[in-house]
Amino acid sequence: MPCPGPAVVTISTTTTSDAKEFDFQVRRPGHFFFIKADLARKRVSVRQSDVNRWGVIRVLHTFTGIQTEDGRNRRDWAVTTVWAFSMDAVAAGLMFMVLSSLYMWFKLPQKRRPGVIVLGFGLLSCGLFCVGLRWLF
Repeated sequence: MPCPGPAVVTISTTTTSDAKEFDFQVRRPGHFFFIKADLARKRVSVRQSDVNRWGVIRVLHTFTGIQTEDGRNRRDWAVTTVWAFSMDAVAAGLMFMVLSSLYMWFKLPQKRRPGVIVLGFGLLSCGLFCVGLRWLF
């Protein structure tokens, strides 16, 4: 099945002790393909899973360095733990900054009209960015 337009594709493989099987995934925002190859029987199965917009947003905003349900994969490197907590702290700080600046803007009546104009332009540019991303993917 051809992919229309440019796409970001991620391929990951899993290691198994059985040399007769080969499993891998191909991921594209919104679409997952799970490919299992049985080399002994010369058979391949392909399973596709589609994700809605909220699923795409969740996948794009999740630290994917490890899979938490697999006991073999855990954050055993201190840098990955620091990185994950740092990204959470940056996100929380940005949310606080935006919400507190909206509150301060609302408390100054003489700044409301220019603030609404700037906020409108910001929402418009954010909307165009999201539409542009939707066009790409």
